[in-house]
Amino acid sequence: MVRIRFLWPICVLILSAAFAGCGGSTQLGSQSVNTGNSSVVLAMTDTPPSNVTILSAEVTLTGATLAPGNVSLFSGSTTVELTRLQTDVAYIATAANIPAGNYTSVTLAFANPSLTIENDTASAIGSCAVGSICTMAPTSTANLSSTIPLTAFSLAANTAAGLLVDVNLQNLLTASLGEDFSAGTSVTSFTPAGAGAPPVGAEDVVGQAGNLNAASNTFTLSNVTGSYSLKVDSTTTFFQFSCATPGFSCLQANQILSVDIGIQSDGSILARNIVLEDSDSSDTEVEGMVTSTNLGLQQFNIVVLTISASGTGLTIGGTTTVQYSTTLPTPFDVDLVHVDNVAMNPSNYPSTFAAPADLVAGQQVSIRRNSASTASLLKADRVELRSSRITATVQSGGSSIFLIDLPSLFLGHGGVTGITAQTSLTPPPIYFEIGKTINSGDIGQSDVVSVRGPLFNTGGINRSLVATKVVLKP
Repeated sequence: MVRIRFLWPICVLILSAAFAGCGGSTQLGSQSVNTGNSSVVLAMTDTPPSNVTILSAEVTLTGATLAPGNVSLFSGSTTVELTRLQTDVAYIATAANIPAGNYTSVTLAFANPSLTIENDTASAIGSCAVGSICTMAPTSTANLSSTIPLTAFSLAANTAAGLLVDVNLQNLLTASLGEDFSAGTSVTSFTPAGAGAPPVGAEDVVGQAGNLNAASNTFTLSNVTGSYSLKVDSTTTFFQFSCATPGFSCLQANQILSVDIGIQSDGSILARNIVLEDSDSSDTEVEGMVTSTNLGLQQFNIVVLTISASGTGLTIGGTTTVQYSTTLPTPFDVDLVHVDNVAMNPSNYPSTFAAPADLVAGQQVSIRRNSASTASLLKADRVELRSSRITATVQSGGSSIFLIDLPSLFLGHGGVTGITAQTSLTPPPIYFEIGKTINSGDIGQSDVVSVRGPLFNTGGINRSLVATKVVLKP
C-alpha cells in the first residue's frame, strides 16, 4: 500500500521490477563494440510520495532501448502492478545477444498508467471526492517516454549485467495528475546475483502452472498480467506439497502456486521457492488490499491487486466486496510459510488470523473465489492473510522497528498511528538497499523504510507486522 504525495506509494518506498526483453538482431550504429554478445537484465524500482493512500498503481512498459546503437532490451508490452514493488521485484525477462561496449543512456516507453487511490485529504482530487476510493488515469500522457543517462555502463563480452530503473513518483507526478517520466526516473547498474543486486527477481508471484516439461525441469506460471517460463533445480524449495519427495514431480498442470523467482548470475531465472496454494484452478485466487470491513453484513471491501486467471470480471486496481460465511464458517488462515527458503514458526506470530474479527484495513489477503461470485460480490471459499507492503518512517529500532507517518488509510480506518515491525524472529528478515548489502544495524531513527510481511490486528491504535523484508530508502 502506498501513500502518495500525489498519487502513488507512501513516503519513501521502493518498487522494484525486473524488466528485460527478447534477444534478436540489433542495430549497432556508431557503437564501438567487440565481438562478444552479452545479456542485460532491466529492473525497475520506485521512490514515492505522501498524503494520499495509493491502493494500486499500474503502468505498461512498451519498450526499452540502449544508446548508442538503438539496441533493444525489450519490445512488446507488459503491465506491472507497482504497489507490491515497495519491497519486491517483478521480473519480466532478460535480453540476450546484446553487443558488448559502452552505453550512455537507456530510453523507456510507458503507456496506460492507472491509479487507484483513497482520498484522505480535505478536498477533492480531480473528480475523486473526499473519503472516496477512485481509479483514475493521469490527465496528461504527453511525457510517457524517458531517456535516462547511464554512468559508466560498460558491458563486457559474454557477461550479464543489470539496470535498475528508479521511478521516483514524488518527482514524476504533477499537480494536475499528469506524469512526466523524464522528471521522475534514474538508473543504476548492478551485477545479477552480485553484491548489492536485488536478492530475488520476483517475490510471491501467484499464478497457474502449465507447460510442464520433466525433461528440462521447466514450467510456466501464468496470471492475468503475464507468464513466466521457470526452471526448477536442486536448490528449489517446495512448501505445502503432499508429494513424497519434494521436486519437479510435485508440480501438476493447473495448480495455483506462489513462487519466488531468482535472477541467476547469467541473467536467467529460477523458481527458488514454490508454495502450493490450490491443487487446481477451479477456484481462482484473487489477492487484494482490505479497505474496510462490515462484520454485521459478513463482508469486507478490497482493491484487487492480483488475479490468478482471467474470466472473473475483476480488474487489477478495481474494487469489489467480499462475502464470507459464519454459518458454514469460511476458513481464515495465514499464508506465510517461509522467509526466503527458511520455514516460519507460526507460534511466533503476534496475533491470529482465524476469524472475521481479525480483519482490518491495510491487510493484504488472498481469496479463493467461489464460482457463484460476480464482479461486484466476491464469494469467498477461503481467506488467507498475505504480506502487506508499507512504507513509513522509523521512530525506534532494536529487536523491532516502530513505524510512524503511516499511509493515511490506517489513520482513517481505526485511528492507527503506529505499526510494530517485528524483526527479531527466526528466520530474520531480508535487509536490502539499492546497490548495497546492509543489515539491521544500518536501520536508524528517522530513516524511511518499506517493510513486507503479514499485518496482524493487535487492537488499539497500533498494529503488528512480521517483517520478512526491510528495504532502506535513499
